[in-house]
Amino acid sequence: MLAARLAGSLQTDAGDWLELGSGSGRLLEACLASRSIDHFVGVEYDQRLAALSPCSPPVELFQADALQPQALQSFLGDRRFSCVVGNPPFGVEQLSTASIERLYSLYPDARVVNGWARLDLYFMLESLSRLKRPGEAAFIVAAPIVQDPALASFRETLIDSASEVECYELPHKTFDKRAEVQSFLLIARFGAKGGARVVSGRLAGPEFQITQTRQLTREAAIHRLDLAHYEFLDFNQALTRRNDFTTLAQLGASICRGSRSRHEFEAMELEHFHTTDFPRGGGDVSFGRGVRREFQMATAGHILVSRVGSRCIDRTAIVVKGQRAFTEAVYRIIVPESARTTTFDWMSSEDGKAWRCQAALGSCAKHLTVSSLMAMPVPA
Repeated sequence: MLAARLAGSLQTDAGDWLELGSGSGRLLEACLASRSIDHFVGVEYDQRLAALSPCSPPVELFQADALQPQALQSFLGDRRFSCVVGNPPFGVEQLSTASIERLYSLYPDARVVNGWARLDLYFMLESLSRLKRPGEAAFIVAAPIVQDPALASFRETLIDSASEVECYELPHKTFDKRAEVQSFLLIARFGAKGGARVVSGRLAGPEFQITQTRQLTREAAIHRLDLAHYEFLDFNQALTRRNDFTTLAQLGASICRGSRSRHEFEAMELEHFHTTDFPRGGGDVSFGRGVRREFQMATAGHILVSRVGSRCIDRTAIVVKGQRAFTEAVYRIIVPESARTTTFDWMSSEDGKAWRCQAALGSCAKHLTVSSLMAMPVPA
C-alpha cells in the first residue's frame, strides 16, 4: 500500500521514469499501475531481487551498482528523466574513491568519515542529478534526511531549487511490525521557479491517508521537515506560557545517567535497575540497603526515568526505600523535596509522558538528552 500511496502522490503521468535500487519491483509496479509511463528504467545490483522484478516493456531493467559512477554512466549515459522515485537503502557504507568523488561533486557539504557515507543521501542525489526540469521526485527516506542538523544544507538546496516540497511522516511500524522505525515520504516538484512551498504532514492507517498537514516557512523547513517536531514546539510553548509551570532547570534539578550497562552489571553479578524494571504503570520502587560508592546510586526520594528505548521512553518511577545502582539507560533526577511529589505526578501523567516521547531523538531507538530534560516544563 505504501508503494501505491507514493505513486498516487505524484502528478507526472507520462515520460521516462527512473528508480535506482528498484529491488523486486514493488514500487515500479505501483507506478506503472497508476500512471501512463512511456519508459521506466530500473537499476538493481542484487541479482536475486532483479530476477523478481518485471522487465518487459515499458520496463528497462539494468543489473548495476548505483554506487559505481562509471558502471551507472555506461548504462544510463546522459539520459534525463521526467520523474525519479525510490526507497533508497538506509545506513552508511564505505564507498570507493570514485563514489566519494561523485558524492562530493553532487553535494560538496557531504559528510564522509574514513570513506563512510550515507547511502540514502547518495541514492537521492544521484537520482536528482538525472531529473529533467520541470520534473518530479519521490523517495521513502529515514529520519536523518528530514531531521539531522548535519543535513540542513541538503534540505536548503532542495527547498531553494524546488517549487513544491511535501514531507509526510509514515506510521512507525510501516516496515517492521516488531520495531518502531521512523521514516518519511518526501516529494519534490521542480518547476520554472525555485523557493518551494513546503508542506509537512502525517500519513496514517493501512491506506496511508493524510491526517494532518502544516505549511512551513523556508527557515523552519531547512531546520526540520517533520510535523511532529512542530507539534512538540506548540505543546511545549503552551506549557511554558503557563504561570504555574517552570522547568526542571529552574527548579534546581540535577540529572545523571547510570555508570554501567546492563550487561556489565550482570557480568559483575550486581543488582541494578534497568529500563525493564520500571513498573508498567509507573509508581514506587523499593530497593535493599547495599552501598557501592563506585557506581551512581538511586536512593529514596530520587525520580528515575528511561533515557533510551522507543517502547519505554515514557516510563518513570520514584524510589521510596533503599538504594541501588542503575544502568546507563536510566536517568536519575533529583529535585528539591518540596517539589518532589508534584514533579513525579506530572512526569507520570499522560501529558508528562507525551512530552518525553515527543522530546526524544532518533529514528530507531529514541533517546532523551540531559539538556532536553532540563528544559521540561513542570509544575512550579
